[in-house]
Amino acid sequence: MKRCALWTAVVFLAVLLGPASGPARAAEKIVVGMPVSPPNVIHLPVLYALDKGIYKKNGIEVEVKYFRGGVAAQRAVVSAQSGLDAGWIPGSLALIGIAGGSGQKLFHSFGHLNEAQAAAAPDIDTPAKLKGRTVGIEGRGGYSHLGILRVLEMAGLKDSDVNYIVTAPPARVPYLLEGKADAVVIHVEQVLMAQLKNKNIKVIANLWKADPLQLYAAMTASEEKLKARKNAFAAFAASLMESTRAIYKDKAGLRATALKHSFPAFKKNPEIFDQTYDVLVKERLWTVNNGLPRKVIDATNQLNVDMKKYKGAPPAFEKALALDVMEAALKKAGEVTPNTEK
Repeated sequence: MKRCALWTAVVFLAVLLGPASGPARAAEKIVVGMPVSPPNVIHLPVLYALDKGIYKKNGIEVEVKYFRGGVAAQRAVVSAQSGLDAGWIPGSLALIGIAGGSGQKLFHSFGHLNEAQAAAAPDIDTPAKLKGRTVGIEGRGGYSHLGILRVLEMAGLKDSDVNYIVTAPPARVPYLLEGKADAVVIHVEQVLMAQLKNKNIKVIANLWKADPLQLYAAMTASEEKLKARKNAFAAFAASLMESTRAIYKDKAGLRATALKHSFPAFKKNPEIFDQTYDVLVKERLWTVNNGLPRKVIDATNQLNVDMKKYKGAPPAFEKALALDVMEAALKKAGEVTPNTEK
């Protein structure tokens, strides 16, 4: 009888205390590739979420690796040897890869609008004055080339109306300041930095207005990984939504992230960060939901068709996007309404 009572007490205590605690389950890790180092202000939601513990709150661990441009980042995320799980890839390039059998899908964008400006030499104050001048790009069909084509179209100019010089992303501002290039497509803070050295550098177009339907960039991952680790990728995308929503209200917090991870120039000239942030917030260049509107995907596909980048048919919206991951992420983060990102 005593043994029975003792056994009952042990069982009761076990129920009360719950199962024996073992080692804490490790958070799923996602390694993400970003195309430039130091990161531009538009890219900072990835790092703000890291600094603010948003990933940890959502049960994942994130490591960020940097590459030299969008092409390098795409090659890495497609390669099985890179160790990447996801990559922030220029939209046009990502869709070309999908059409060519990369096995990737888009699952989130924290900035589908093309956050860049066409900056030009002091004597060029309109797109029309680009005729006969030299433009710095990373290569034909690349991000900056597509951007400048839209600027040329604004003035009724053609690709053949300008000359091109190949410039790696870090060289664009020096080329502009040294007169090796008469115009370049660069990020907002880069324009401001260039104007610190030459106040007469002109902005002749905002790309997000010149071509509001071109997909700037998106997070991509292999279809295989998206299926096998759906919950982890949904948590990653939801974390980025939480990050951008918070950023719109936390200038000081994003400044701290920028000073920690980004351009050293921000420490010497913090006003550059402040001015850049103000532009990005005013123009609503960060998304707050999934960030992949159908009309943007369709328009970017059409751009690639016009540029003869597809050997066959363009990838359909339903084929190019991991819609199940996107739905799960939006459910986890909650939808901001009205949702203009569908």
